[in-house]
Amino acid sequence: MTTFTSHYATPEGGATAPVLAARDRSEDAAVLTSLRSADAERAILIRGGTILSQDPAVGDFASGDVLIRGGKIAEIGPDLAAQAGDAIVIDASDAIVIPGFVDAHVHAWEGQLRSTAPVLDFPEYLGFTHFGYGPHYRPHDNYVGTLATALVALNAGITTFIDNSHNSRTPDHSNAAVEALLDAGIRGVHASGVPIGAEVPSWPADVERLRAEYFASEDQLVTLRLMDVFPSAEVWEFAKNHGLWVSHEMGSHIENVADTLSDLSAKGLMTDKHTYNHGFDLPDKAWDLIAGSGGTVNVCPRSDAAFGLGSGFPPIDKVRELGLRPGLSGDNEISYGLNPFSEMQTLLNGHRGRTFERIAAGEEGVPEHLSPADVFEFATMGGAVNAGLDAKTGSLTPGKDADVVLIRTTDVNTAPLSNALATVTAFAHPGNVDTVFVAGQVRKFRGELVGRDLGRIRGLIEASRDYLFAASGRRPDVLARQGSTQVG
Repeated sequence: MTTFTSHYATPEGGATAPVLAARDRSEDAAVLTSLRSADAERAILIRGGTILSQDPAVGDFASGDVLIRGGKIAEIGPDLAAQAGDAIVIDASDAIVIPGFVDAHVHAWEGQLRSTAPVLDFPEYLGFTHFGYGPHYRPHDNYVGTLATALVALNAGITTFIDNSHNSRTPDHSNAAVEALLDAGIRGVHASGVPIGAEVPSWPADVERLRAEYFASEDQLVTLRLMDVFPSAEVWEFAKNHGLWVSHEMGSHIENVADTLSDLSAKGLMTDKHTYNHGFDLPDKAWDLIAGSGGTVNVCPRSDAAFGLGSGFPPIDKVRELGLRPGLSGDNEISYGLNPFSEMQTLLNGHRGRTFERIAAGEEGVPEHLSPADVFEFATMGGAVNAGLDAKTGSLTPGKDADVVLIRTTDVNTAPLSNALATVTAFAHPGNVDTVFVAGQVRKFRGELVGRDLGRIRGLIEASRDYLFAASGRRPDVLARQGSTQVG
């Protein structure tokens, strides 16, 4: 019971303020049991939520329903109870219903190293990962790191990410990363790549073996592409010949980057099946080649700042000028947590600050401020375009897979619900993510990951971290105040 001592707690005139009852959650356990045991064809009705569909043809609803059948969105509307039959009903009256977030670029294999190095620049990051702990990774550690990151993603409402898995030291390392995505139940794009400075003779040829063993079905959650850090005609030609996308770390770290891309374009290798991460300090010629090829791009609001990439702020105005539809990226968990809400907030507020600064300096032709709608678009449909999965996910559209997220609006930081878009992009955090579906399968329900023995998973993560520290001659220092949380 809450007791108020101040007379200011009572409205003037002595009127009694309304007491809002919490929603009755007594039936939640039964609903979850039904969700986990029901036949795949049984319908699910998400009822009475505030819907942000991200599909202009569908629109948004202050109060509406989402009907799911066979893992796909069947219908969206204001009252679908009559069409739902014996559907499992989820009360969303205190939630915002959105499409799952799509993170366009994550290095998931580093998951057990999260928080170990809060202050690194980019060369230090490479020394820490590729040349530090990376060489000590067993296939088991690739699995554990990828699983750890995927579960953090699902917990935060990320239903899809592109896993730039550039630690494919052996075929078993590749297998382990793919199997972690499968076990996590996330919609993952395994972008197979090799560590910087490592000779891996089996790659990229082994990717065809990987495809045959794990990617036989086109209608599965985990898909395949390649990943590189420095553009290579050999890799790009392999990708084109085998019908694979490629994700790239793209920026001024590539010597003569415009000429390099121009040469690849002249060879017919720069196609629309390429995703470019970062894009820091690229010359206009490089941007023109990317835009002209139909490639996709994603920006990294926190990563660029944390690791000192280029100016430290993503080139979002250049991306917008070229009419590209960018995705958002968390990059990795070494120095900060994977969190789509933080990426949206950082980009939105950082861009406003820089725009105000340019206006105050008397600059003309300053681009318009980014809006909450812009950054939400980047975090959903923009990411789906980067993943090549915009026909499956990124919006609540009938016929698409049911990648659906519910965000509570009754938590202390999300109440009262006055503007749904502002709540999602500027006030919410992963702790407000109530329920997550991937292709109609429940992954999080009423604030808890479903079907996960978190004690066992945490044990795997800690044991893998401890092994990697010991193999590197280090140990964790939980009280560290300077840079890396390791001693050795």
